Amino acid sequence: MDIDQIYHMDALELISKIDDESIDLILTDPPYNVSKPQKINRSGGKFGKAKSIELDMGKWDHGQIEWRDYIDDFVRILKPNGVIAMFYDKLHLGSILLYLRDKYGFQPRHIGTWVKSNPAPQARKVKWQDGTEMFLLATKNTGSGHHYNYKLGQCPDYFRHSVSFKPRYHPTQKPVPLFEWIIKYWSFEEDVVFDPFVGSGTTAIAAKRNNRHYICGDDNEEYVKIARMQTDMML
Repeated sequence: MDIDQIYHMDALELISKIDDESIDLILTDPPYNVSKPQKINRSGGKFGKAKSIELDMGKWDHGQIEWRDYIDDFVRILKPNGVIAMFYDKLHLGSILLYLRDKYGFQPRHIGTWVKSNPAPQARKVKWQDGTEMFLLATKNTGSGHHYNYKLGQCPDYFRHSVSFKPRYHPTQKPVPLFEWIIKYWSFEEDVVFDPFVGSGTTAIAAKRNNRHYICGDDNEEYVKIARMQTDMML
């Protein structure tokens, strides 16, 4: 596959076309499969008057693909010093890390966190607000040798950023500075960054801003158009 391209393609098909041991960093935010076909109506009463909350992210998050469908191919395409940085539902992150460690000898490095400085209110008032999203970091090698920019200095394993950023095209879109932070620390300039679930283009934008190459894709044609538009505007 050509580098610095965003493909309109099913994720599994795109992954299958990537050469063995050709990717330096997989940075991706796949479907979590947590959508629910319901809406929380906050028109008044017990919970107060406020905008209704949709719990259905879209058809792409309706259990059509899960981590076991692609994780083995992620291992195949990573270089021996490659890194996986993958957002996912908190309940599954530990299972994925243990799978990579026990089956393939990966070294788990972190469960990193996006700390939301202004998380959404807890609609039903039965628990804390969901103020974080988490991602795993694992390397194909153990010890040293992977692409990690220690010269950037010591850094905690969390990144604080508002959820109120623009432009906003995708319901689960992540802020570009968050992905830039990961890319700067866990890859080097001219590395190839891969994301088969690119949505509206965050991974490609962050890679391009930081002199990394990228191969990205999504099966939603409209999001691919947006992603290409955003990266083309950076020329």
